[in-house]
Amino acid sequence: MLQPLRFPAFRRLAATYALNELAFNFGTVSLAIVVFARTGSALATTALFLASTFVPALLAPALTARLDRLPVRRALPALYVVEAALFAALAATTERFWLPLVLALVLADGAIAIVGRALTRAALSAILKPAGALAAGNKFLNVLFSLGYATGPALGGAVVATAGVRTSLVITSGLFGLMALTLATARTLPAASGEADRSWSERLRDGLAYVRGNGVVRRVLTAHGAALTCAACATPVEVLYATQTLHGGPGTYGLLLGAWGAGGVLSSVALARVSLPALVLIPLGAVAMGTAFLGMSAAGTVAVAAAAFAIGGAGNGVYYVSVVQALQERIPDALQARVMSLLESTTAGAYGVGFLVGGAVASLAGARVALTFAGVGVLLAAGAIVGLLRGDRRATAPPRPAAFETVPTS
Repeated sequence: MLQPLRFPAFRRLAATYALNELAFNFGTVSLAIVVFARTGSALATTALFLASTFVPALLAPALTARLDRLPVRRALPALYVVEAALFAALAATTERFWLPLVLALVLADGAIAIVGRALTRAALSAILKPAGALAAGNKFLNVLFSLGYATGPALGGAVVATAGVRTSLVITSGLFGLMALTLATARTLPAASGEADRSWSERLRDGLAYVRGNGVVRRVLTAHGAALTCAACATPVEVLYATQTLHGGPGTYGLLLGAWGAGGVLSSVALARVSLPALVLIPLGAVAMGTAFLGMSAAGTVAVAAAAFAIGGAGNGVYYVSVVQALQERIPDALQARVMSLLESTTAGAYGVGFLVGGAVASLAGARVALTFAGVGVLLAAGAIVGLLRGDRRATAPPRPAAFETVPTS
């Protein structure tokens, strides 16, 4: 798992990837707390998560197709500078809170975040795939992702409880600034992956055509969208669950999300020793998440709820990296950014739909019912995944379609 660290560019990208996850969770906890505190509405919190996911998911693939023809050293730092500015603006809104402005800023950040993750994944593939280290790199990144998820919410909740939301958002802005500086001073990042002489719309159509023409990629994206839509029903009610159902505060919310992240850390470390195919691990991770949501819905104490969150995090740690690996090993280098953007957009879009459904269920029937709904839905989706991928689990990566075999890789 440590083999990729010998590449200087990987070390830089891995550091910013970890900081990105830390900053995202740090900022998300802060925004969820302030929106719920100022509005007292689960629907307002749902609107926050919807603004950060669903609409950006529609915009990000086109933006990625525009930016993947730029060198990584130029594109990624610029995106992180914009994110730093957006979080600085969000910090300024805490004095005079206005929900529409907060949602607009979050929407812009959501689109940029999707593009940044897609370009990072494409750059990592360009570095590691030729050396046969892509699987090891993904496993290493999964550990970093889980660490960011584990520490970000806990730190965010602690900072909000002690220093306030504004301070938390200022720290988030600073983290994005540090990420921009880290990549702007790197000299070994990959060149552009897109064809500079073709329009962004043509490049976007190529990415969509590849997904339609590759059966495994198409089925993995379809299965992923179904499972994550159900899982996302739990996300907008977690702050309500922590503060009202379990009678906790900002610290409790951060603790529960930290437990989810801790489970992800443990599973990601264990996954580094497992050699099962990604297509086998995808449904196993989904089953763990569905079981965890049912455990959350039945929990009567913070300790029991935290244990359920840890199980869910463990499942998520196995699930998502398996989805990424299953796709990356089947995508041509020149299309990595665009197809990864479609994955990130599918993830964000599924979250958006799930947030809307989960928020509505919580408003009508409460947080426990919403969590039960999410658990049952994910378990049903896991069963569907088994059937959908049955014919592909024993297969090796399929040959690339001829139409894409000669695409230049810059």
